[in-house]
Amino acid sequence: MKQLVKGLSRLINMAKNHGGYFVTTFINSSLPLLFLPVLTRYLEPAEYANIALFNFYLALSNSLSGTSVPVVISKNFFEKPKEYIAKIIGNSIRIVFMFSSITTILILIFYKQIESFLDLPLLWLLLIPWGSFFFILFNMALTVHRNEKKVLVFSYHKIGNTFVNILISLFLIVVLLWGWQGRVVGILASYFISAIWALYYLKKQHYLKLSFNKDLTKDILKVILPLVPNSFQYIIISHVGLFFMQLYFAKDVVGVYSVSYQISFSISLLYTTLSFSWNPYVYEQLSRKGKINAIEFTRYFYLLSAVVFSGVVFLYLFSGFILKVLTTNEYMGATVFIPLLSLGFFFKGMYVLLLPILMKHEMQKNVSLISLVNMFLMLGLNIVFIKLYGPIGVTYAFCATCFLLFLPVIILVQKVNPLPWLKALTFLKK
Repeated sequence: MKQLVKGLSRLINMAKNHGGYFVTTFINSSLPLLFLPVLTRYLEPAEYANIALFNFYLALSNSLSGTSVPVVISKNFFEKPKEYIAKIIGNSIRIVFMFSSITTILILIFYKQIESFLDLPLLWLLLIPWGSFFFILFNMALTVHRNEKKVLVFSYHKIGNTFVNILISLFLIVVLLWGWQGRVVGILASYFISAIWALYYLKKQHYLKLSFNKDLTKDILKVILPLVPNSFQYIIISHVGLFFMQLYFAKDVVGVYSVSYQISFSISLLYTTLSFSWNPYVYEQLSRKGKINAIEFTRYFYLLSAVVFSGVVFLYLFSGFILKVLTTNEYMGATVFIPLLSLGFFFKGMYVLLLPILMKHEMQKNVSLISLVNMFLMLGLNIVFIKLYGPIGVTYAFCATCFLLFLPVIILVQKVNPLPWLKALTFLKK
């Protein structure tokens, strides 16, 4: 028991070192969930489904439009002069603009062929690539904040964006009664405002130089293009169940499923916030090579796993009560989806927490291959389970996919960095 208390104390201390980002992530991820009662009381399940689909397509567009640009900025930030970083940001903006333009043109060309699959009006689909453009511009500025270690500025702007998003949405939905379109406009407007602020900040701080540089553009593309498939796979694995739901079932069923997904997504809030403390600890420990305390290291992982799993148990026991508080009777059917979705997020959390070990051992290609195979497995599992079990089959597919994502990763971790899983459990006897 003393070892457990010691582990908790160490975890708290690690959290303090990254507390600003921890708190910001927690608040920023919690606000949309607190906004749920308004959405579910003013919107029918079918309308809520449109919002969920829009967010899914926006996430896909982000992955295709250059969401990995911050990697290029961070990679060079501490090694190159500010003028060079300004050129990277300027040329990256050109690249993201080009990607967003190409996506817009493709939507216009193929809309008639994909209309029945995407199930959203053309106008809103055409706005999605530009929502991605604004989103990525905003994230460029946030990346500069992180690298400058300006935690408070990062927090103000990150949380401020979410507040603006919600306030505009509230006005449009509650006052003007715009329905689901009001929520979508709120999302787009907040990113647009944040992008304008980002350009102003970057220009003021001399981090923006828009002059075109052919060689630098090629270098940026060499980094971000190989990362596009990984980003795309991540979104597909996380959200493709929503696509299958709208493909096979009525919009009201999709809306109910979307609410259950958002509530279950709170599990990701746990492992994401914990990772801000865990990831630096992993890299610090592994940098010691032979001096790593493997038992202590494994115990910390067990401790984090227990925290995340406690969230799964909480949702299993209280999902009915949560839905009564946050939604209306029309959404109570979401209770059947939550247990397996939250369990799936648990396995995904374990995958996320183990990932830094593989990154430290330069296993990126292995991880990419696992993700690629897993993506195709998920597509197949959704089709099979939906035919066998109906709407609940989507949750079976999600949970199975997350487990099959976690399983090869923990096997690979044990191969490159063996951990004493059984021996570390001896602290329970003390």
